[in-house]
Amino acid sequence: MTGEPAWPLHPPPKEIETLRQYVQSLARLYGVTFESFCYHALKIAHADEEARSFTQPTEDVLERLAVGLGIPIDELRGFEARRRRNVARLYAELEAWIATPEGRQRYEWAFPPKS
Repeated sequence: MTGEPAWPLHPPPKEIETLRQYVQSLARLYGVTFESFCYHALKIAHADEEARSFTQPTEDVLERLAVGLGIPIDELRGFEARRRRNVARLYAELEAWIATPEGRQRYEWAFPPKS
C-alpha cells in the first residue's frame, strides 16, 4: 500500500494552542484527568505543577511526547514560537478585515463604541 501516511492516532495541535492546552486536549481524548495523563504517559509527578505548566518542558518530557504523538521533537520545542507566529498572523488578518467597509461595519455592530 502506498500513499501518504495518515496522521497518528492523535489530532494535530490547533493553531494557537499552547503545549499545555494540547496535552490537556489529549487527556480529554483519552477520558482521563490531565494530572493522570501527565503522570502515566509523561512520567510527571502529581506534585510537579511547574512541569505540568509546560512552559519549559524537559527533554525527557518532549521525547515522550514526540514518540507518543509522532511529532518531531524539534517541532515540540518550537511549539510556543509557532503559536506566537499564528496569533500574530491571525491578528494581522483581523486588522485587515476591520479595515474593509464590511469588516468595520460588522466590528462596530459586534463591539459598539461606549458612549
